Amino acid sequence: MRSFVRTLKYTWPYRWRLAASIACALLVAALWGISLGLISPVLTILSTDKNLQQWVGDEITKCNAKIADFQNNDLIPHQNKLQLLKDTPSADDRENQMRRLGHDVAQIEAKINDLRRSVYRYELLNVQVLRHLPQDRFQTFVWIVCAVVCCVAVKGVFEFLHESLVGGVMNRSLFDFRNRFFRRAIHQDVRQLTAAGGTTEMMARFTNDMEHVGLGMKILYGRMVAEPLKMIACLVAACLISWQLTLVFVVLVPLSLAALVKISKMMRRAARKVLERMSAIYKIVNETFTGVRAVKAFTREPHERRRFRRATDEYYRKAMRVVNIDAFANPMIELLGVTAVLLALTAGAYLIVTGNTHILGMRMTTYPLTFTVLLQLYAFLAATADPIRKMSSVYTKLQVAEAASKRIYELFDRNPSVQANASGPRIGTVQEGIEFRNVCFSYDPGTETLSNIHLKVKAGETVAIVGGNGCGKTTLLGLLPRFYDPTHGAVYIDGVNIFTAHLRSLRRQVGIVTQDTQLFDDTLFNNIAYGKKNATREEVEAAAKKAHAHGFIDKLPDGYDTMMGTTGYRFSGGEKQRIALARAILRDPSILILDEFTSAIDTLSEQEIHAAVKEFVKGTPDQGGHRRTTFLITHRLHTLEIADRIVVMDEGKIVDVGTHAELLQRCEVYQRLHNSAQFRVAA
Repeated sequence: MRSFVRTLKYTWPYRWRLAASIACALLVAALWGISLGLISPVLTILSTDKNLQQWVGDEITKCNAKIADFQNNDLIPHQNKLQLLKDTPSADDRENQMRRLGHDVAQIEAKINDLRRSVYRYELLNVQVLRHLPQDRFQTFVWIVCAVVCCVAVKGVFEFLHESLVGGVMNRSLFDFRNRFFRRAIHQDVRQLTAAGGTTEMMARFTNDMEHVGLGMKILYGRMVAEPLKMIACLVAACLISWQLTLVFVVLVPLSLAALVKISKMMRRAARKVLERMSAIYKIVNETFTGVRAVKAFTREPHERRRFRRATDEYYRKAMRVVNIDAFANPMIELLGVTAVLLALTAGAYLIVTGNTHILGMRMTTYPLTFTVLLQLYAFLAATADPIRKMSSVYTKLQVAEAASKRIYELFDRNPSVQANASGPRIGTVQEGIEFRNVCFSYDPGTETLSNIHLKVKAGETVAIVGGNGCGKTTLLGLLPRFYDPTHGAVYIDGVNIFTAHLRSLRRQVGIVTQDTQLFDDTLFNNIAYGKKNATREEVEAAAKKAHAHGFIDKLPDGYDTMMGTTGYRFSGGEKQRIALARAILRDPSILILDEFTSAIDTLSEQEIHAAVKEFVKGTPDQGGHRRTTFLITHRLHTLEIADRIVVMDEGKIVDVGTHAELLQRCEVYQRLHNSAQFRVAA
């Protein structure tokens, strides 16, 4: 339960609410005990022809008579015999007789003290309660019934307050925990998030797993507080009647605890498997509906249905195991509880039938039990069965919360390998250049994605990176904003190792436009303004104009206030890429990364955007006049015209660097790419 206990620290800021909920639970338990305690006077009224005042008076008289009888017939004779032995030092077996007489005197005095306590309780009851009740038996019965109703009503109010306070603490704590987890997760580097299972795994942890953690909190502070208090109230009341018979009832508690521990271990393992299967379902749903065009284009709906059915079938089987374990716990605990109640009832029935006060030589009661007292005792013991029944599934559900907490903390506890370096040197506008010095990188140990990369780029230079799929182009440029760090070697900007630099200042200098545009379900204005905090309307529109996006935006009914929709489904690929380019332009970076940025744009739009990119790369007076250092990843010949130099990559290495004409003459890899590109353009 270590992970779940860690989660409980988020409830500490709301400790006063928890204290108030515990106070409400105490009042509920007290009112629960009082309601059950009113059974005894009802039975007394129904089983005798006396009202309660007369019955209590008779009980006081009986107790006083027994006290006098014990004193006169038992205590005084024993005390006299004891005194006689003390005065006769020469008596035979004097010490043993004195020991026995002393024991008998102590027992008699204990009985007398018990009777005196009973008299005190009866007199207190008479003064505090019975004198306010009517003398008529039926009227008294009505009063008691009304008192029961009032107790139940007030108890219901405090139960509501208890549940409301606990629910508030649970939701506020979950709110804090979920936001803290999001903060931790979003600051992890790209490589860690990808290794963690990507979007679907994160969704499962933020939704399904969090809900199980919240349910665990609610059960712990709700049912685990209220039900034991109700049970304790009943057990205390039962002990006042006969603690020995109550002890017979609780003798099965260790057996119940042992069974719960065994069940909890099974539940923890089963719950983790259920959560894993739910993550698999999230993954399939996300993949299917994200790629729904491919699914329909290749008529793979039956395949996806079968894949989803297999995943849900596995979830069903694992979930049924959890259900069966939970279902087994309920009747098992209930059986043990009923067995304990019947064991105590059987012992009490034996005492009533035989009139004895001992069972197997052990004293059960000071005086023989009456039928009314036994029924009251049975009512208290039976009332403990309901809290036990409600608590029977608590431990198993806490194990589910533990499994969910453990899955969350597996990601929560990961420290990002890309550190922010708050005290590191800050990166400003590139003045000298960028250098990749002996850079190596591996996603998986033993498999190099980049190998011994040496590349110097002057400030303001535009460099195109070309190569076949999987040769490491995107990975290489991903090192610039430190989406991940090199396994060996380093990247320098103006002579500063970016590994030691202030991370935010570095990323403020980088603008990225990728083939897969990252847009949000928000307005067009906010999607473009995402590139610059507190951007004005004029700045956003100016950036959109430079990206040739203002024309189609202005024609929309809501203009810049138009909602993009999820993943920007309302817009074409070209329109989305123009919006992404406008965002990068608004950011005004000194390093620009364009990764297949014109892949989804028609030829006419491409020419217009190339002109905008050329102007943006060159820099204008209103942008400070500085020329941007630009990196292009492209397979289009037309795009290569923007580049000052072209870097050719193959199998994670740089095989050549030069101009278009130079590479056509000497680089075989570039020649193959060039011919392939010409073919694609011609096609």
